[in-house]
Amino acid sequence: MKAVAFVAPGKMEVRDVPEPEPREGFVIVDVAYCGICGSDVHEYTAPGPSLRAAGMFQPVMGHEFTGVVARTGAGVDGLKPGDPVVVHPGGACGNCFYCQRGETNVCSAQVGLGYVNQGGYAERVAVRADQALWLPDESWLERAALTEPFGVGLRAVNRGGLNPSESVLIAGGGPIGQFSLIAAVRRGGGTIIVAEPAAPRRELALRLGAHHAIDPANSTPAQALQLTGGTGCDVAIEAVGIPRTMDDCLMAVRRAGRVVVAGSFFEPYSINLLNLIMQEQTILGTFGYVEEFAEARDLIVSGEVDVSPLISARVSLEQLPDTFAEIAGDRSKYQKVLVRPNS
Repeated sequence: MKAVAFVAPGKMEVRDVPEPEPREGFVIVDVAYCGICGSDVHEYTAPGPSLRAAGMFQPVMGHEFTGVVARTGAGVDGLKPGDPVVVHPGGACGNCFYCQRGETNVCSAQVGLGYVNQGGYAERVAVRADQALWLPDESWLERAALTEPFGVGLRAVNRGGLNPSESVLIAGGGPIGQFSLIAAVRRGGGTIIVAEPAAPRRELALRLGAHHAIDPANSTPAQALQLTGGTGCDVAIEAVGIPRTMDDCLMAVRRAGRVVVAGSFFEPYSINLLNLIMQEQTILGTFGYVEEFAEARDLIVSGEVDVSPLISARVSLEQLPDTFAEIAGDRSKYQKVLVRPNS
């Protein structure tokens, strides 16, 4: 079968790879749609050593995908060939200290699809049956491919403990920032501000429910203070992963406010801890999701949330290497690009 594999930083290629076999407790999924994640692009562009470049991760990325069950292994109940599903890529073990505490997103033995195991940039994938969540019918396969990043956004808002009527700054209008925005709107956030340099992304944020979409070139902290009556935001969500936006979040959030780090930082970040102490601010990391994945799926397939405005393009496997290069050259050009491996 065909798949797209990471070769080296800046290089992806279409390959023939072995067909997956349905081991006991697994199903084979014909991939319908797989989203390109910003973390995949980070790995693709990273000039220095990476786990994937070092061979610690297998080469076929892709962890945001839907598909149709093609075959089932022994011991699989509740799924049959023809069932449409969205795949939870985490693969928590269920037995470790963290899983026993319900903290499955930080499972110490997690086997992630697209990382340790082959991901969705392929025609078919072997998936542990409990990672394949049911969809009502095939008409949801495209929109449900955004379940994974939406779950990340829901988790970020949950980690920030955003209460109804509280103000929130979302630094970054890429997919995670926009999904955090949708989650904040559903939570009933008071003043919701999105800081994003690209005008089309600011316009999208306003369509999705932001009260204000500001250009960080004009000082995000100053604008946030003005829009909150000089107090600062209750919560800030950093959704980019660079020092400048983290600085903006810390300066824009009020005393005793919370900053959630949702962006992927690939370099060290320095912080003045005295300021943190004096203002009694809280910094929280967020990783993946727990119950938020199923919640995201439910919100999408119920029609309560329309994620289709975030779908920018659809490409084939053959187009994927060039698409990676295009995204790497201009991150702001797209929101979510979906790969169709069987198109």
